[in-house]
Amino acid sequence: MKIFKITILVLVLAMLGGTFNVEAKSKKRRNKARKEKTVKNKKTVKAKEERCILDMVEYQHQGMRMQPVAEVRLERKNGKVVFAVRGTNTEEKEFFPADGEQLLKEALKIIEEEKMLDYGVSYEPEIQPLDGYAWSFSARLSDGRSVSSHGHNAGPDGKGLSRMSELLFRRAYKLLGID
Repeated sequence: MKIFKITILVLVLAMLGGTFNVEAKSKKRRNKARKEKTVKNKKTVKAKEERCILDMVEYQHQGMRMQPVAEVRLERKNGKVVFAVRGTNTEEKEFFPADGEQLLKEALKIIEEEKMLDYGVSYEPEIQPLDGYAWSFSARLSDGRSVSSHGHNAGPDGKGLSRMSELLFRRAYKLLGID
């Protein structure tokens, strides 16, 4: 009888050990699958970020005096990058710069670094002066994100607008042959 009890006990322990072993293997497989899924999701997000491109950026800055360049727009049209420039009271001129894609990449870098997609719709000072300046900025990305913001004698924190202005206006003056 004692041998019978010991045999049953050994069989029960063996079965329990096997069950625990099966559960441990199953748990390892689930963890491995979860890790693979996480890695796959990270790769998908990274691939989407790498594919996101800037389709259009536009910046206007107007003050109290006439300006040879008041508005610039860089965008993709029919497979080409078009750089449109307009001055105060002048007709819009279009250029097709050879480094248009690079300009769009630089503009996107500024937008991302300065968090320009988070800009508010409008910026106005508490006390409205009678003179000063006005600006507007808009951008559209290939993933559907966009921003459209404007202001009068006030603007968002950071250097985004000044960096964008410097990038685009410097190129506009160069294309127009103005020093």
